[in-house]
Amino acid sequence: MISIIFNQGIIPKDVVERPINNDFVLVSPDKVLLTFIENSVYLGLLWVRPWTILGSIGIGKIEAVGVDVDPTLQGKNVLILPYSKKYGGIGTEIDGLLTEKAVIPDDAIVTLPENISDKVLLYPFVSIATQIVDLVKGEKVLIIGSGLLGLLTYQYLLDSSIDVSIYTDIPGKKIQGVKEVKNLEEGKWDIVILSTMRGWARYIAERLITEDGRIIVPVFMNTWPPTLPSRSIRIYPKKMDGLLQKTEKISDKFFSENIAYSDDILSSIPTSKNGVIVNVKKALASYANSSLIT
Repeated sequence: MISIIFNQGIIPKDVVERPINNDFVLVSPDKVLLTFIENSVYLGLLWVRPWTILGSIGIGKIEAVGVDVDPTLQGKNVLILPYSKKYGGIGTEIDGLLTEKAVIPDDAIVTLPENISDKVLLYPFVSIATQIVDLVKGEKVLIIGSGLLGLLTYQYLLDSSIDVSIYTDIPGKKIQGVKEVKNLEEGKWDIVILSTMRGWARYIAERLITEDGRIIVPVFMNTWPPTLPSRSIRIYPKKMDGLLQKTEKISDKFFSENIAYSDDILSSIPTSKNGVIVNVKKALASYANSSLIT
């Protein structure tokens, strides 16, 4: 079974098919969204266990189910979230989606209707952004990080008439159409959202908040981050009512500016845009007879 794994680097490998545990489903992945999660593994910002199959967010079809899973799910198209409450991060703490047959916990899937667009792959970020909007009530907010999560959260907070700014953690990166903070010494904020995997942001966050301020940390794993500043709130991606419809309302402009497409997984990490959607079947087939496979 051709898979993309982490083992002293990100490489294709022919691995043994994983068994289906009681509360897991067997998914044939169709498309996977590569994001800061895979980028962080590549850059060494996020450690994963050697031989872990990567790929955290995707869509595919359920081919089989474990004995404790609703059998009517078989044959359904599903979205796979990057986090399982029972088992942790998909493609980080347990095997992920960059493989011919993925074994996924049933609490990390969302069944999909017919003819839904690729915007649904942004569901995990919309989930976190929606939860943050519910927490923030008329407070001054700073988002550190300008990836998919940071930009979507910024937009939803702005739509809720929140005073929100962004600080990009990428030197030289220009962000259009946002209120940008250039110098973190400019002031203090009621809420600081850490939308970055870089450790320095967690280190300085407490210095950036007011006396009664809070730090919001979007989290995609159980074991990361290893430590958090005091007054931190963890927010996990989760299934939420009405979120499929909300993803469909993401503007075409935002999607095209932030998402690219590719048929090659290895050349797409790190990603050329904030996210890259890869055709898993086509990409893995190209490695089948490759000298890269050992």
